Amino acid sequence: MVNYKLKAQLLDVVDNQLRDNDPKTTKRTLHRLLDLGYSETESKEMIAAILVEEMHDVMKNNEVYNEKRYCKKLDKLPEYYLQKYVESESDQEIQSKVVNEDKVGRNDPCPCGSEKKYKKCCG
Repeated sequence: MVNYKLKAQLLDVVDNQLRDNDPKTTKRTLHRLLDLGYSETESKEMIAAILVEEMHDVMKNNEVYNEKRYCKKLDKLPEYYLQKYVESESDQEIQSKVVNEDKVGRNDPCPCGSEKKYKKCCG
């Protein structure tokens, strides 16, 4: 599930970092990812993922923003991103959704044999 408004806000933050060149590692990382063949959108999304991690650490641990830690993670892109996010997504795809096939729908015939709809009989 993707929250498009939140994603847009995070990409705006990345754009602001690039515009202001603060931290400088953001712009260097973007150019490095572009040189590796990633699109601008893919590159910014990778940077935004690292930004989210840093925000999470700040809020969860009630600590101040650590630019050094943020920049270290940016320097590890794209390997860090691929290992942390792409592999975990593929693991989730392997797990199939469990569906209870015995579940009776509201408008299905009632399994008791009354020939009424389930919602009018036993439901």
